[in-house]
Amino acid sequence: MSITVVNDYDFKPDGDVSEAKSAAAELVEYFKAAVPGVQLSLWLEDRDNPLHHYHVTVFDSVAALEQIRESEAIKRFVDRLFPHIAHSTYISPVTDVWLADGSGVKPVAYP
Repeated sequence: MSITVVNDYDFKPDGDVSEAKSAAAELVEYFKAAVPGVQLSLWLEDRDNPLHHYHVTVFDSVAALEQIRESEAIKRFVDRLFPHIAHSTYISPVTDVWLADGSGVKPVAYP
């Protein structure tokens, strides 16, 4: 069964969203290059509140999740992201996938 982490966070009003998006793009490149167990990395921005963001990551296994959590890449990402978010809003539950259909999902590249 796949493992999914759903990150939910709000940026501080003076947070640098562009810096965090750049950090996210770097992290995704690490996923593609070094962690074949990442099935999906989906980054979402709330249309009504551009300070509210989500990141959904689907892993093949707990081992793939642990590889990310212990990596220098995630440390760099966190070091770049966390100064810009309101920590009181940050949640990151680990969940099990019980139904998924990915047909028609197109990759979206960060500029």
